[in-house]
Amino acid sequence: MPLDPFSSCPCGSGKKSKWCCAPYFASVEKAFDQDRTGQHEAALHTIQALTQSHPDQPPVWGYYAQFLYNLGQQQQTESERDRYVEQAEEALSTALKLNPNFGMAHFLRGQFRQNEGELIGALLLFRKAAESYDHDARDQLAHVYELIFRNEFLLNRPVAARAALERAVHFQPGDAEARQQFDGLFGPDSRLPECARKQYSFRPTAKPVTADAATGKFSDARAGFEKLTQLTPGDPAAWFNLGLVLAWVGEQPKAVEALNKAVELETDDHRAEEAAALAEVLRCGQGMEDEADYVEHGFILPIRDPQPVTAWLRGMDQARRLLGVQVSEEAGAVQAMVVEELPSLLAVGGTTLARVVAKLAIAQGVIRLWHPDRDGPARLAEEVRTRVSLAVEQPVETTTPVNFADVGLDALAYPTQTADIAQAEEKLQEHARHQFEDVWLHRPRKSLAGNTPVDAVGSSHLRKRLFGVIKFVADCFAGVVPQKRVEGKVVPVEVYDFAALRHKLGLEYVSAPPPHVEVPPEPEARPGSGGGARANPERERGGEPHPLPDGRGSPGPRSIPDMNAAELGGLDAASLSVDELEQAMRAALKLDARELAVAFARAGVGKPADPAKPDRYPLYATAITGTAAEGDLAKAIDLATQGERYDVEHNNANRANEFGLRKAQLFAKQKDADAAAAEFDKLIARNPDEGRYYTAAAEEMLRLKNGPKALAFAEKGLAQAQQGGNRDLEGHCQELAAAARKAT
Repeated sequence: MPLDPFSSCPCGSGKKSKWCCAPYFASVEKAFDQDRTGQHEAALHTIQALTQSHPDQPPVWGYYAQFLYNLGQQQQTESERDRYVEQAEEALSTALKLNPNFGMAHFLRGQFRQNEGELIGALLLFRKAAESYDHDARDQLAHVYELIFRNEFLLNRPVAARAALERAVHFQPGDAEARQQFDGLFGPDSRLPECARKQYSFRPTAKPVTADAATGKFSDARAGFEKLTQLTPGDPAAWFNLGLVLAWVGEQPKAVEALNKAVELETDDHRAEEAAALAEVLRCGQGMEDEADYVEHGFILPIRDPQPVTAWLRGMDQARRLLGVQVSEEAGAVQAMVVEELPSLLAVGGTTLARVVAKLAIAQGVIRLWHPDRDGPARLAEEVRTRVSLAVEQPVETTTPVNFADVGLDALAYPTQTADIAQAEEKLQEHARHQFEDVWLHRPRKSLAGNTPVDAVGSSHLRKRLFGVIKFVADCFAGVVPQKRVEGKVVPVEVYDFAALRHKLGLEYVSAPPPHVEVPPEPEARPGSGGGARANPERERGGEPHPLPDGRGSPGPRSIPDMNAAELGGLDAASLSVDELEQAMRAALKLDARELAVAFARAGVGKPADPAKPDRYPLYATAITGTAAEGDLAKAIDLATQGERYDVEHNNANRANEFGLRKAQLFAKQKDADAAAAEFDKLIARNPDEGRYYTAAAEEMLRLKNGPKALAFAEKGLAQAQQGGNRDLEGHCQELAAAARKAT
């Protein structure tokens, strides 16, 4: 088909074809037509003649390279294919010598790498092509950005993927399919978390960027903001904008570094939260696994014999260990979630919950198991090997970027048996609350410099990062919560409110005046300059706390377990009941507020006896631990004796063993072997069948380097173990006895 002389030239120059490739494009089409009809030698002669008649035209060498590559793919042997690919690469090198910014050459090389499976290399070349193509080469730009989008999405980089697809839609606004794809992936119904799909925009900077940065090319915007961060290194907006551009072009490590700088300088918690949440998204991309707090730990087991695997899978289903099973008979594939029941939540009858320990897929002759927590799939891989024996090969362990839907997987439980919907929701909420407030709060985070959230809140810099860390988890969790039908509408179940988590940590949104930013004198104004804006007036006001994110304003009074450390510290211990003091103590311990917890415990043990709360061991235990940590072992022993007496008088001595063990350990710390041994003797006399007391006594005596007493306890334990047929206890006591003999 003849080339329209007024259409955009296919070489990507941005010119009309009449003023670009028209003089020789007929020969190009002739060569490709000859090749399609089997005239390979004639076609090769035609295209080679073109390179001889127009050797100074980069597009000619580009068309020649494309022809050679296509011809190579038709060859039967690998050596022949490689020869043509090598010739195609040489042709592109010639084109780039003539024009180093020849976009078609970078694009073709990107396609070559893509076909070879080199995803990262292809992506870099496609980006070079996008920067090299003329702005008016709209078809070529739309195509290359669509390829960039696909690769970035495969690499789990949604921010870069969105930016690329947005550019593709921009260059072909009439492409309804591309627009529909964009809306599906990044619109309000997207399955991506909000912080991964949202439209980020530049922030007003203290000093305007130059007009050179506003060309519409990512490289120019990047250069502009790099220069701006050098001119105004104290401006958080400049660093945020630089981080955003770097995120758009897929440079995750440098983007995270710039965003961390923005968070460090930022004085507004909402803006710090946005930047830190964006950094969390970027850490989940390919190549950032060492920096990420969330990765997928996987195990791949090649299948030798499918029949035992099928039997194992059927048994898993019958044992109700699989949920959400999907079977594709055409593809011969199975997907499911492997779950285990949560026995601790079964106290109230009717509803049984299970948590996901691994996700499972069987396809193309392999079993794949994965989960953000390595323990679950590791145990399951070992189980598969044990159950099906030689039917599968040794598992291969992998670490890959996390699926955003799996970030909050530990906090999500699934009802496997439900008699009462309200009860099921209550249990789901309790499980999520426990995971976030009792477990998640105490896990070290790479994004928080190795600190736990509880510890990070005490640092002015890490506190700002923590806003974004929580925002990221909340956004990911919001996309996977179960749904229910209310009055004919499907709505998400309110599993967990992350405002409670922020409150637990004492994270209240505050804005303050920005730091003083030194701005060099403005150069003489010139036509067309501008682009940036002065600092946001909202930042100039500062100093006032923002309302809660949902606009509700301040919450009402909170129960003691829901209080943060500041609120707990404001309680009047003298006015609290024993039960309230224990609640306050437990809440303080969960927040690592040890001194506060000990203060509540001491107040609790000093209260008069309360028949409604006869068991005071938890309060005494914390008071004893706190006193011992202060170095006053004598006072700690007195407290243990006092607690033991109180337990006898008011709690039927139900905690006698706990108090006795505490006293024995405290005497051992005091290096009083006789007193410690006496307490252990009392424990053993009351509980002759309890093996752990024999071993604990022997171990404490060994620490005190008292071999004879250690040997006596070990031998008593050994006799008890042999009498009761307890092989584990017998082995342990034999080891302790041997160590005691050496110490004697």
